[in-house]
Amino acid sequence: MEFITREILSTNWLTVLIVICLVLLATAKSINALRFYDFVALFSNNKYIISYQKPNKLSSLFNITLLLLQIASVSLFLYLCFDVFEWRTTPIEITLYFKIAIIYTVIVIFKVLIEKIIATIFSIDAIIDEYLFYKISYRNFTGLLLLPINIVFIYTFEPSKIAFIILLVAIAILNIIILVSFYRKNENIILNHLFYFILYLCALEIAPYFILYKSIKY
Repeated sequence: MEFITREILSTNWLTVLIVICLVLLATAKSINALRFYDFVALFSNNKYIISYQKPNKLSSLFNITLLLLQIASVSLFLYLCFDVFEWRTTPIEITLYFKIAIIYTVIVIFKVLIEKIIATIFSIDAIIDEYLFYKISYRNFTGLLLLPINIVFIYTFEPSKIAFIILLVAIAILNIIILVSFYRKNENIILNHLFYFILYLCALEIAPYFILYKSIKY
């Protein structure tokens, strides 16, 4: 029986990054343990959304901590994705990761700012605040789900293109389901402003991820 050794590049910086993610996770729990447990159960029930939507502030320490976790975890997943599909354009691994993280952070912040401006212009602050909390909460949870997947891919299981395609499709479907569930809840408002809604989807829900891919690859 022949053993095939897996060639593992230096993972020192990856280990540091994962430790930072775990520290962020522990910090969120220490800030508000009850809220953290509700957040962890987000996909099994709507208690977190119902309980924290109205009094929530996106700039709260709890949300900022989870957002940082999302950025770190999602950026790491995208880094592994670029590596597996051989889209890497920079010879230094950590440089590619920081490039992904910076561009992803800029897009996330830019989207929130634009949506807040739109809310002010059309006097729909309440619904946009609700939408932002709903969307960011689920994407923070996606970042949490990706953390153990990243750990497995780095230290245990060598990722394949098929595995990443399945994961990317699953994440895309999950995001679509999450967004559609909110849109259905507010379908009367959307139907009354259908043109602006379609424009919004193209400009702020589709284009940013295309820009992210192009910005990193070239």
